[in-house]
Amino acid sequence: MLVALCAGVGVTPLTGQMAPALPAPTVPFVLILPGDSAVRGSRIVADSVQYALIAYRGEQQQRLGTAVDVVRLEMRGEVPVIHRVLTVSPGRAPLIDSTETDARTLAPRRHRTVSPTRRIALDYTGKRVKGSLGPVDVPSLPIDTTLNVVPFDSGNWELVVRALPLEKGYAARFPVYDTDIGLREYRIEVTGSATVQGEDAHVVVFTLAPKRESVVWIAKTSRRLLQVETLIDANTMLRQVREERRP
Repeated sequence: MLVALCAGVGVTPLTGQMAPALPAPTVPFVLILPGDSAVRGSRIVADSVQYALIAYRGEQQQRLGTAVDVVRLEMRGEVPVIHRVLTVSPGRAPLIDSTETDARTLAPRRHRTVSPTRRIALDYTGKRVKGSLGPVDVPSLPIDTTLNVVPFDSGNWELVVRALPLEKGYAARFPVYDTDIGLREYRIEVTGSATVQGEDAHVVVFTLAPKRESVVWIAKTSRRLLQVETLIDANTMLRQVREERRP
């Protein structure tokens, strides 16, 4: 979540080309695709969680804002879907990200993003991605591309992680579609366990790109995302941490 929001904005490719490859793995990473038997959408439950977004620079810390993640389980005809709405409020103008994901396979179906600077509208049909992307005050750039694999949604990477059979030593890689880069690959490796906010959690190293890693804590029982830490440079770390919702 926070990782994706801090990925930056680039030029959106309209082809199915893969982003620069990650370094060769030192341990075997299992390739996971939508519909893989290892992916269990039943591990994702309806929930509403609030996170604090905090930047640490040396001895100083600054609260950047709040993220509210609401997950509902719904039906679209005969298809069970995970309907997720993420609202990030770094200031007065929030970013609202809404997605629909096939609960059986975790294949993406729909993605809509509205922010102060741009709008994204994507519809997924297997390997094909159609939609538009652009600033809020000019005509959007059309997107119509057919990839060489069925991807996951890059904005829902943690749903994929939470749906996998996490245990120490487990390592996986999976393709995602990113509006700014196109088709790319993410990797995860479970390195151990820790207690976070009173819950026993898996410690997962998430690799977004070469030299871009985050540490993610996933609760073992509830499968909630508890915390994410991303090192931006030698002096700056971003943390997303679950907090109590205020009435």
